[in-house]
Amino acid sequence: MTEDDDVGAVALRKVLDDDPSLFTLADWRRRNEALYRALAERGIIDPVVVSREAHHYLNMHLIHHRVGAANDTQNAGHVRAQNQNIVHYAVAIGAPADVVSISLQAGFIHDLNKAFGEPLRSDRFAPCDQRGRPIRSMTTMAQIVGLNHLGDRTRRLLQRTTRLAQGALSPEVAERIDHCIIHHGLGSSRFIRNLVDGHNPWWGHEFVDPVSGIRRLLHPEPPPMTLASVLHDLADSTQQMQGGAAWLMKYPSGYWRAAGRSYASMLSARIDAEDHGIQLSLVKQIEEETTTCRGIIAEARALGLLDIAQSEALHRAVDDAAQPSIDWVCDEPGQLEEPDGASAYHDVGRSLGISAVEAQERLRITVPGTPEGDRIEEALWASGRRLDVQRAEALAAAFMS
Repeated sequence: MTEDDDVGAVALRKVLDDDPSLFTLADWRRRNEALYRALAERGIIDPVVVSREAHHYLNMHLIHHRVGAANDTQNAGHVRAQNQNIVHYAVAIGAPADVVSISLQAGFIHDLNKAFGEPLRSDRFAPCDQRGRPIRSMTTMAQIVGLNHLGDRTRRLLQRTTRLAQGALSPEVAERIDHCIIHHGLGSSRFIRNLVDGHNPWWGHEFVDPVSGIRRLLHPEPPPMTLASVLHDLADSTQQMQGGAAWLMKYPSGYWRAAGRSYASMLSARIDAEDHGIQLSLVKQIEEETTTCRGIIAEARALGLLDIAQSEALHRAVDDAAQPSIDWVCDEPGQLEEPDGASAYHDVGRSLGISAVEAQERLRITVPGTPEGDRIEEALWASGRRLDVQRAEALAAAFMS
């Protein structure tokens, strides 16, 4: 690597490495603009397909105080992780720049429908009640979780970008981005499929009557899988299983306290979730989402969207994306005894001045919402940030190779 490459890698890492828990709307906008520029400069995305003006227009109108999802730092962390993963998988297979442009722009904006009161689509992709009447807006948590990919805000903004005076999206590109977002909902997530089919202990009854089995909410068939949606869906499933600050924001301590889980259980318990609910530990999420990713690759291969070499490269990329999180939750006795280990238990132990074995025991008997829990939570957050930095460094190095 030359001196210029060194400087470039450092600059790129600064774009990739920031703390979403501290994001303001201005920070989020700046980060999206900087990532777009960095990828365009390296030929990973094509500014002819999605112009700087179109990206800027969407960025300014969706990362906005009136957009509920944009004011959620948890959402910012989720989107940041997903977008990094899109690039991770794109680089792994050398995906065409136009495909990456579609997938990444969908990644930038798809979760900005995710809030109470957001309007739902009224076109052929509208979700309907059991009488076939379109549901107009998301008014329950079940709808926000299960239908946000069918929100109308991003669709309307994409249509406006086809009418910009400079850098307008072509109608075809706008539709490809839109369809990538829609496909993401049922296209990859086991959780969403189970929810829509009524197999969820919290919200399934809103979608399917538990007594009669009649669907109360009709979900539209998603558009066909494309290579852009393969990258997008893989990236989203992957972020669900990646430890770090975004994961800690997504599952705050009160969630684990209500579930009766200790910190060690939150990280490493190998107990399956009941009734198709969310897996209650990161180690189980890693297992489930790795399986989901492999299913996405198999389907894409069967459809002819990937050749053998690309499929193999994506399998390796899934393993590479999961490994730091596997190491982070590892509580195997032999690994805990390694003085330079990379687990959360090692990081907490270093913070508290105890061994990783002792830290694992502390996390096993400690629950959130206690003085000891507060100390451990602070150390866990620092550990999560360490994992974020590691991920950013690895991605920056992949860009520069």
